[in-house]
Amino acid sequence: MQAKPVETELNKAFIDPGSVLVKLAGLSSRYLNVILVSDSEEGLEELKELLPQTAEIDVKEVTDVYRDYPENFLSEHSRKLIENRDYKSLEEESLARVYNPLGIYIAPPNSDPYLLATDYALKNSKNEDLKKIDGQFYLLMRYKIKSLDDVSKFLEAQKSAENGKVYLAGVPVHSYITSQKSAFEINIICIVSTLALIFLCRYYFKSIKIIIPIGLSILYGFLLGYSVSAMFFDKLHILTFVFSTSLIGISLDYSLHYYLTGREEGFKKNLTASMLTTVLAFMTLIFSNMEILKQIAIFTSFGLLGVYLFVLIVFPKEYAFTGGRFPKISLDKYKPLFLAMVIFVIILGGFRLKFNDDIKNLYRPPKDLIASEKLYKDVFSHKDTEFIIIKGKNIDDILEQEEKSGISDGVSLSDFIQSKSKQKENQELVKRLYNENLDKYGGFLGKENIKKIKEKKLKLYDVEKFPLNKEFMLDKNTSYMIVNGHYKNSISPSDEMSRHLRDLRKECILLAPCVYGVLLILLSVFFGFKNAVRIIISPFLGVIFSIGLISLSGGEINLFNILALFLITGFSLDYSIFRLNSSAKSKDAVFMSALSTAFSFLLLSFTGFKLISSLALTLFLGITVSYLLSLFMIKSKS
Repeated sequence: MQAKPVETELNKAFIDPGSVLVKLAGLSSRYLNVILVSDSEEGLEELKELLPQTAEIDVKEVTDVYRDYPENFLSEHSRKLIENRDYKSLEEESLARVYNPLGIYIAPPNSDPYLLATDYALKNSKNEDLKKIDGQFYLLMRYKIKSLDDVSKFLEAQKSAENGKVYLAGVPVHSYITSQKSAFEINIICIVSTLALIFLCRYYFKSIKIIIPIGLSILYGFLLGYSVSAMFFDKLHILTFVFSTSLIGISLDYSLHYYLTGREEGFKKNLTASMLTTVLAFMTLIFSNMEILKQIAIFTSFGLLGVYLFVLIVFPKEYAFTGGRFPKISLDKYKPLFLAMVIFVIILGGFRLKFNDDIKNLYRPPKDLIASEKLYKDVFSHKDTEFIIIKGKNIDDILEQEEKSGISDGVSLSDFIQSKSKQKENQELVKRLYNENLDKYGGFLGKENIKKIKEKKLKLYDVEKFPLNKEFMLDKNTSYMIVNGHYKNSISPSDEMSRHLRDLRKECILLAPCVYGVLLILLSVFFGFKNAVRIIISPFLGVIFSIGLISLSGGEINLFNILALFLITGFSLDYSIFRLNSSAKSKDAVFMSALSTAFSFLLLSFTGFKLISSLALTLFLGITVSYLLSLFMIKSKS
C-alpha cells in the first residue's frame, strides 16, 4: 500500500485536473487582497508594517532584467513623450525620479540616465492601488499566498491594527476560514456522534465492548477501499473521503445484524444480497465522466466488500452479545397520515422543483468577509475576474498578440515584458532620445559617461527566459490575460464550472433510473419480483421525498443533493432487505443503524459549509423517511 496525496481543491473534483479551466480557476485562488484604511497616509504606512512580508511577490529576478536592458522597455507614457519629442516633460519627470530622496533605482543613472527602467517597473506594478474617498485613504495590496497557513499571519495583523483597519478579501482567506470552521464543526460532530453510539450500545447491549469489533470492521473497510483506490488513481480527492463516510453507517448495520441475527437461517443470504445491491448502486457511478464519482464508486464498493468479509470471516463464531429490547411502539395508526404526507410533499415539491448549479451557491461566506469583498468592489471598482486565452507559436508571438489587443485594464505577461519587435522599436526611440537630448540633459553624468552611453551596443532580451513566464504560461503555446468584466472571448471560471456542474447533475439524474432498474433485476434474482418491488419502493420514495421537501421549503437542488440519492439508496436497501427476511431481532438492528446514521447526518447538516450541509440534509431526510416507510410497507416473515 502506497500513500497517495490528497487533492483538496473543489474544482478538481469535477474537472480534469490538467484542463485549462482548472488552471484558470486556480489562478485567482493564489492571491490575497489586503485593503488598508486610515485617515492619513502615515497611518497606512503604520498598517503596512503590521503585515507579514514573507508572502509578498519576489520581483528581484524581474527587476534584474530591467536593470540589464534599460533601453528595451518603455512605459506607454514615456514612449509617447519620446515619440512626440516632448523632451522637456520627460526631463522634468526623470529629474524628479533622480533626485527623489525616497526613490529607488532599478538601473543607476550612469547606465540609465532617464531612469526609464525604473519608470517601466513602477508604471507596470499593479500590486498597490491608493484611493482617497471622503477624507479616508484606502490602499489595496496583493499578496501571493504560498500556503493557507500564511493567511493566519494576515489575520493576526488584522486583529492588532489600531490606527486604522485591515480588510482581507480573495479566495485564500475564504478557504482558510472555511476549512478552520469546518474542521472544528466536524470534529465536534464526530465526538457527539461517537458518544451517542456508545450510549446506544451501552443501553441496548449493557456493554460498550461491541464498539471494538464494529470499529475494527470499519477500519478494515476503509483500508481496503483506500488501498484499491490508490492503485487506480494518482490522487484521491478529499470529497471521496467525505462520501465514503457511508461505510460507517453500513458497517454498523452489518455488525449489528451479525450479533443479533447471525445464527439464524438466511442471514448470509440477506447480508450478501444487501452487500451486492449496495455495491451495485455505487459501481454504476464508474460509467460517469467525472473522476470523483469513479473514486467514490471504487472506494465505497471495495470498502463495503471489506466490511462484509471482515464480518463473516473475522467476527467470532461464539459471542455473548444478545441485545436487549427497545420499548414497543405501534405506529400502524399513523400509516395513512404518513403516506399521505409523503405523497403530498412529493407532488407539491415536484411543482416547485428548481435547480441551481451555480458553484457560488455551494458556499455562504461569513458577514465580515462579505463586507470586505463589497469594499474591494466598491472602492477599487473591481468586477468579476475573467480570463482571455492567448495561443501562439511561441512566447514572443503571444506577447505581440497581447500588445495588439488594446486591453489596458487587464493583467498579462505583456505588462511585465515586451515582445522583441517592441523592444527593437524602444531601442530606436531611446537612441534618438540620447542623440538629440542627452548632451543637454545629462550634464551631471560627465562627457565620458555620456559618450559611453551613446556608443553602447544594444541587445534584444530573449523573452523565453523571462522569470514570470511560468506564472502566465498554461503550456508552451498558451497564455492568459486577467480582465475585469466581460470581453469578447473572455472566460469566467465560475460560470464555466457552473455549466460543468449542470452537465454532471443531468448525467447523474440519467444514471439514477439505470441504477434502480439493475437493482430491481438483482433483487428479483434473490427474492423474487414481488419482494424486490417491496424492498426497493421504500428507498425510491425516500429519495424523491427528500428532494420534494427541500424544493417545497424553497431550497434549490444542486449536484450534491443528487449525489446524496445514491447514498440514500445504499443505506435504505439494507433496512428493507433485513426487515423483509429476518427475525424480530433484526428490527432492533435496523432501528439502531438508521437512528445512529440519521442522527450523524442531522448534526452534519448544521455545518457552515453549504456543500456538506446540503449533502447531509438530503441524507438525513432520505434515510429517515426510507426507514419509516419500510416500517409501514414491509412486514417481516416473523
